[in-house]
Amino acid sequence: MSRRFVITRVDFGGLASTICGVFEDHRMLEVQCIPLNAPQQILNNIYVGRVSQIAKNIGAAFVEIEKGKKCFLPLSDIRQPVYVKRISDKQLLSQGDELLVQIVREAVKTKDPQATTNLSLAGNYCVVTSGERKLGISGKIDAQKRPALRALAETVYDAQLGVIVRTNAESLGTEDESLLTGEIRYMQQQMTELINHAPYRKLYSVLHEAPPEYIRILQNQPFEKLSEVVTDDPAVFQSLSDFVREHPSMKLEEKLHFYEDPQLDLKKLYSVEIQLERALQSKVWLKSGANLLIEHTEAMTVIDVNSSKNVKKKNPEEQYLQINLEAAAEIASQLRLRNISGIIIIDFIDMAEPEHKEQLLTAMRGLVRSDPVKTDVIDLTKLGLMELTRKKTRRPLYEQIKIFPKNC
Repeated sequence: MSRRFVITRVDFGGLASTICGVFEDHRMLEVQCIPLNAPQQILNNIYVGRVSQIAKNIGAAFVEIEKGKKCFLPLSDIRQPVYVKRISDKQLLSQGDELLVQIVREAVKTKDPQATTNLSLAGNYCVVTSGERKLGISGKIDAQKRPALRALAETVYDAQLGVIVRTNAESLGTEDESLLTGEIRYMQQQMTELINHAPYRKLYSVLHEAPPEYIRILQNQPFEKLSEVVTDDPAVFQSLSDFVREHPSMKLEEKLHFYEDPQLDLKKLYSVEIQLERALQSKVWLKSGANLLIEHTEAMTVIDVNSSKNVKKKNPEEQYLQINLEAAAEIASQLRLRNISGIIIIDFIDMAEPEHKEQLLTAMRGLVRSDPVKTDVIDLTKLGLMELTRKKTRRPLYEQIKIFPKNC
C-alpha cells in the first residue's frame, strides 16, 4: 500500500480552504481543513502571558496572551513554570504574574484556548519538555527496541529537561543513531535558550511560533511509510522544499513533488471533495451491509452499530461478532479521519458470549494503537457500551469547515 501526503486547495461548502490529507491507496485516512481566511493558528505557540484572573472554584487561571485574548490554564497543569515577572513568591501563581505558556488546545465554540506551563519543542525524532523532567520512550515503539533507544538517548540526556523519543525513531538503524542523539542535543539547546532569554522578552511576545499546519502533520507521519509528498500550491511547495532541505534525516527530498497536470486537478485525482462529503455524513455503510450512525453532542460523540437486518438466523452470535469487528475497524478509521475527540460511546450489537466481548475489546485496542492521537479504550459497560477517550487537540472536521454533519 502506498501512503501519500497531499496538500491542495478546494472550495467546499462555499469556503475556500487548504486541505492537508493523508491518503493510503487514494483513501483519505486523515485530513485537516484550514480556511484561507481563518485566523492565524496559535496551537503550540509559546507566549509571554499575564495572569488576569485565578478562579480557584474551577481550579484554573486565565492568562492573557495578547491584549483582550485569554487562554485557560488548569492549576493542576502548572509544572516548573518559567516566570518573566512575579507579584509574590509566597504562592505558585498570583494575578499579574507574567510567565511562559504554550497553547495545547485550540478554542472550541465558546471555550478559550487551553495552555500549559510544560513547554515542549517537537523535532522529527524527539520532543523536549521543560516541566516533565524525565526521559520517556513512545509507547507505540516496539517493546524490544525500547531499551536500546533509551540507552542511546541517555548518552545525551540533560536531566534539567524532559525528553520523549518519538515513534519515528523506531525506524532508525544503527548507522542512523547520530540523527537521534544530534536532534536531542539540538532541541535541548533550543529549549535552554528559550528559557534563558524569557526574562528579557516583553509581555505578549511570541517566543516560539509553531510551523505551518501541513508541516506539523507531516512531522507526525512515519516517514518510511510515505511514498510521496505532493502539492499543487507553489507557496506550500517552496515551504516544504525548505523544510525538507533543513531536515535531510527525513529522507523526503526525492519524495516531494509539485503537481502540475493541466488535464486533471490534484483534488480530483484524489476525490478530495467527495471524500470530505462522506466524512461529514452521519451514516457510514459497511461492506457487510451494516452501518454506523455517528452523532455529536455537547458532551460526547455517540456511535451506533446497526446490523440493518443483515443477520441470518443461522449462527447469529458469530455474525454479530463479525459485524462488530468490521465496525470496530471502520470506527477507528473514522475517529482519525473526522478528528473526533473527547468522550466516545459506541453501542455495538449485543453479544452473549463473554469471549466475544473480550475479543472485540482486544481488537479495538489494537486498531487505535496506530492513531497518532492518544486514544484509550476504557471498557465495555454492563449495558454493552464501549467507552473510549481520544485526546483533544484540534477541532473536529465538521467544525473546521463550519458545516454540521448531514443525515443520510
